[in-house]
Amino acid sequence: MNDIALNNKALFIDFDSTFVKVETIDELARLSLGDDPDAEYKVRMITYITNQAMCGEIDFPGALEKRLEILSITKDDIKKIIQQISGLVSDSFVRSRELIRSLSDSIWIVSGGFREIICPVVADFGIGDDHILANSFIYSGEQVIGCDRDGDLFKKGGKIKAIRELNLDKEIFMIGDGFTDYEVYSEGIAKAFICYTENIYRENVVNLSKHHAGSFDQALEIIRRI
Repeated sequence: MNDIALNNKALFIDFDSTFVKVETIDELARLSLGDDPDAEYKVRMITYITNQAMCGEIDFPGALEKRLEILSITKDDIKKIIQQISGLVSDSFVRSRELIRSLSDSIWIVSGGFREIICPVVADFGIGDDHILANSFIYSGEQVIGCDRDGDLFKKGGKIKAIRELNLDKEIFMIGDGFTDYEVYSEGIAKAFICYTENIYRENVVNLSKHHAGSFDQALEIIRRI
């Protein structure tokens, strides 16, 4: 499968519900709100907002701001969630760990999530920090008080902007489960979008997509054929 890299192709892979089985911010909510008397309601609200954003019903920057307003996150919470998420990498990616390492020069993670969490999780797969396109937290002491609003991934159409700015001379393929992943293709940045369904089946995104994959292996097979 190394011919994928040799054929001048670049794979851009979403993180939440694609590379990993869960939505990181939802898990972070469950962790950080543990002692909050309104924790159950707040977690439900965050999950609802996440689903709205992933289905394209609300714009991503607005959804991210709403969710961060509900949360109270510390650096210790981030350390704990990294350990948790590291054990929740999607099964087919775990099986393909060595292959991903061999192709890592041609793989980027692009996510509306956060570098501080994503980088250590994907490092074991050979994907370096310079191949992570994501948001960054802003801190006051030990407390997270927001995220960097100047970063591309915080903005509407952020994945499109971030990938375009790399100015790659390669055929780009987008693998993900959400509407923002589909937009990378619909706006002409990617040659193809592969709707990823190993962890979640978002019907409206599936209906928009020509290609569907239930595993990383299937995604690679599709890319070979295109």
